[in-house]
Order: sequence, then structure tokens, then C-alpha cells
Amino acid sequence: MANYVLVVDDESIVGNALAEVLQTSGYESAEAEDGFEALLSIDERQPDLLISDLRMPRMSGFELLSVVRRRFPEIPMIATSGDYGPLVLPPCVVCDAFFKKGSYQPPELMAKVTDLLNEAHRPVLWKSAPVSVWLPRGRDDHYIVTCTNCLRSFPVRSVKEQ
Repeated sequence: MANYVLVVDDESIVGNALAEVLQTSGYESAEAEDGFEALLSIDERQPDLLISDLRMPRMSGFELLSVVRRRFPEIPMIATSGDYGPLVLPPCVVCDAFFKKGSYQPPELMAKVTDLLNEAHRPVLWKSAPVSVWLPRGRDDHYIVTCTNCLRSFPVRSVKEQ
């Protein structure tokens, strides 16, 4: 069975091109337009590798890569962006490799994909079902709840106020 790669990019032309290159190289691939769609896709089928753009609407690649690394530490990830270069990549980007859009050739990317898939997967230290986290937020009876799917936090009013 071929390795499965999820490509996440809000520019459909870029996502389609990457998916086609992957399929031509013998990989199975799927596409998502943003981080939320990618998380839904991962819930349905966990990829062997993830390639994500950094700047996207709704949920950026920065957030997506962080969430995936925390929830699925065994998945290798490649970040892409036209806004950054490997020497000016923000330190908060959690990825195993980075490619600047327009500055690489498909064989370079495919070589890195192959390398990452051939490396030993990261050990999974623990696996548990995600649980919502509720934290008190000051004296005004507000709480912060963390979504179990995307790990984003949202303010919620207490029952007293509703």
C-alpha cells in the first residue's frame, strides 16, 4: 500500500500541483484548503506525512502544525510558504522540513518526503482520548474551554450569566 500524504494549501492550484507530483511519484494524496479541513481529514484517515502552507484563512499552518504535533507526534510534517525563507523562518514553526514556494524543484521535495517517510517514526509516549479543558478566567465567572479537535481556546460565560 502506498504512503498517504495530506497536502494543505488554500491556493487550489498549488495544492493540486503538489498532489499530482506526489501521485506521479507513487504516493497516495489528499488535499485540504485550511487547517480546520485538514483536522477533519486527519480524523477520517491519519496521513503518513503532512505538507502544509503557513498562511491560510480560518486556521493557519502555524496553528495546524502545532496541533498536529501535539495530537499526532508520529506524523512527519513539511511546511511551505512564499513569505519566509529557511533562514528567516519564525521559531514557532513546528515542522521537520521547510520549502520556500517557488524556490525548489519537485525532485527536491520528493527526496525529502522519501527521507522523512523512511526515518523511524517518532515514538508515541502516550495516547489518550482528547478531553476538554476548562479554566477559570478571573472573577467575572467566565471560563476558557479548549476545543478537543483543534486545541483552540474560547471564552465561555458561566451558567449564572445565561
